[in-house]
Amino acid sequence: MSLGKSQRKSLGGERHWMRGAALLLAVAGMAAGLAGCEYPDDVTDPTAAPTRAGRPARSLPPPPPVVSGLAEAEQRNLGELEAVLGTRPGGLVLGGTGGIGGSGFRNSAAAVPKGTYMLTAACVGAPNALLTVSQDGLRGGGRAEMNLDCGAAETTRVELRAGPVQVQGFRPGTDPAAGEVAGFWMVPAAPGS
Repeated sequence: MSLGKSQRKSLGGERHWMRGAALLLAVAGMAAGLAGCEYPDDVTDPTAAPTRAGRPARSLPPPPPVVSGLAEAEQRNLGELEAVLGTRPGGLVLGGTGGIGGSGFRNSAAAVPKGTYMLTAACVGAPNALLTVSQDGLRGGGRAEMNLDCGAAETTRVELRAGPVQVQGFRPGTDPAAGEVAGFWMVPAAPGS
């Protein structure tokens, strides 16, 4: 059976129309599917009754009590620490000061060269403090601890691997901070020292 030219045109037109209708139905189906999705920025009906959360919100711990005069005591002790610790040396690799009450202070360097370093530290405002140097997470990394008697500077040698280093200073005990401070300098050791 042979189709005429006009019949072939109508079949071709019907196919084109059917493809267009199928595409339209697919797009409409996707739009309907997306219409039911929830997004984080959806606005809820302000007249709707509030919903109850499945879990109660966690309450934050109360802030630590403010000790009267703590900032002034810390500033006074930092001035005294500067005199005890001495002048900032040249060639400083890492140094810092901070309060040693509570959790103390931390300083770090992302990378130091492998070598021997001289660590000088002091504390003021407490009987004693502890200063730790560590290279946590670095295989064979250096570690040192200094037990400081406050009021005098102390120096020790520290062997470090190439990589990050952290220094932490704190005061042993659990009583509240009273403005105690500590500070340190770390410089490369002089050859032969």
